[in-house]
Amino acid sequence: MHTHPLRNSLLAAAFLFFNSLPFFFMNGIVVENISRSAIAFVFIPLWIIFANKHSLWFHKSLRWVVAMSHKLAASIAVFTIGVLISYEALNFIPSRAGFIFHLVILSLSSLIYWAPLLLRCTFYKERAFSDRAVYFAITTALFFIYHQAAFLYYKSSPTFVFMAAGLTVMTFTLLHLCIKWHQSEKTIDRSTVEGYIRPLEKKS
Repeated sequence: MHTHPLRNSLLAAAFLFFNSLPFFFMNGIVVENISRSAIAFVFIPLWIIFANKHSLWFHKSLRWVVAMSHKLAASIAVFTIGVLISYEALNFIPSRAGFIFHLVILSLSSLIYWAPLLLRCTFYKERAFSDRAVYFAITTALFFIYHQAAFLYYKSSPTFVFMAAGLTVMTFTLLHLCIKWHQSEKTIDRSTVEGYIRPLEKKS
């Protein structure tokens, strides 16, 4: 029987999400932060890697993610505003509706955030390491500043677990990005180097 990786992955995600809602509603802020951290910094990055492996970006329903990943400034804005709006929705909308809306917005914002860093497909030209490094540095700084401002506004640290998890994952991501960048610089394109020294002979 022919299987559809995109449909199966979405069904599995929906199943886990709706079956876990009662657990989230019956527990306190720690579980809430753990669930948010898992979605933004574990499940969404793993899903993008899964989509890369199974070439899911060819589906029309996901082409917008590929297009959005080319727009780094827009991705930064969506990620920052999405995190802000989703948390405010969690505080001001009645519990169940606010919690669901919060997770949906957070998931979309996280998908847009991780796409420029992790998305791989045959028809997508990867961004230069310098572009990704600048993008990553800006989003990490905004993420940290936002949570520090939230601590001052609420006079407490309701999102400390989320911030700690995010900064931990971002630190490891930065390390991985630096290693990949270093490895790419060690790879020498001999024909290009030779062309700089003397003209390459044209093959007849």
